[in-house]
Amino acid sequence: MSVLRYIGVLCFATACTGQSYSNKPPSFADDSAGDADTDSDSDSDSDSDSDSDTDTDSDSDSDSDTDSDSDSDSDSDSDTDADLCENSWYGIHYAPYHRDYDVELNLLSLGGGSGTAYQEDYGTGFDSALNKVWVTIDQAEAGGTGWDGEEYIACENSRGDEGLYMVQWDMLIKQNGNDVSTPFAEISPPRKIFPAEYEVGGAGSWNYSDSSTITDPSLGDMPATSEGTYSEDGFEDVKIDGTTYSAYKLTHTYTHVVTVPMSGETTINGQQELWYVNGLGLVKERNVNIDDGSTILNRDLTNYTGLTPI
Repeated sequence: MSVLRYIGVLCFATACTGQSYSNKPPSFADDSAGDADTDSDSDSDSDSDSDSDTDTDSDSDSDSDTDSDSDSDSDSDSDTDADLCENSWYGIHYAPYHRDYDVELNLLSLGGGSGTAYQEDYGTGFDSALNKVWVTIDQAEAGGTGWDGEEYIACENSRGDEGLYMVQWDMLIKQNGNDVSTPFAEISPPRKIFPAEYEVGGAGSWNYSDSSTITDPSLGDMPATSEGTYSEDGFEDVKIDGTTYSAYKLTHTYTHVVTVPMSGETTINGQQELWYVNGLGLVKERNVNIDDGSTILNRDLTNYTGLTPI
């Protein structure tokens, strides 16, 4: 498999994220298009207040006073704050947080081996459609190969299926210490990656099917399709720095297909096992290629700050 074709499936297969083209997702404070919001929340509300006061006073010696007061106050407040989808199991809303991992990467022609990784809070920002989202920084490197960048996660309630949804990612791919690619993708429809906090342990399973065009300045556009299933596997004990915690386990079985110009189509069939501890977020991952049994990514939590197990 060529480097170009493997880059096309790298993010989908590893759930990695990447370097933003702007290298800084916009914060709410940078929202120049927002209005002056006097609500107690931190959203950009659209507040339409029309107050019309008409006072007609006809006063003669008989003291006849007619006062007509018409007051129409219409307040249209649409609240889409990212903090509406706080989730202590995923660890999305703590600020600031930082998680360190030991990793094992096997990125085929890109290389790999043993290395380290981290995830940390970038706070709230906007996706390319200017929807408010959580932004997670995700980085991994082994032998000079890996990725560095951002994942944009939304709280999706409009589908009647609450949870956390991946809406886009942008990234920087490294090989042998060199930057080799900077792909970006918007996922349509957004992919549910985690249940709502109150559903953890009772969400069962869910399927997804989505598509995207992975855009890279040097590689061109790469159409991609993905389908898969997330299934709850109950709770298992995991040991972190000598302490045992009860972890929520999800198994993600997937097929990702990417077409790279001049290189053709590449398919990866994989299975990703994920363990989450309440208050910590992701503590363990095992991601394998189903077709040949090879490791794609192993990840184990080694240290954390800004987080407290619940």
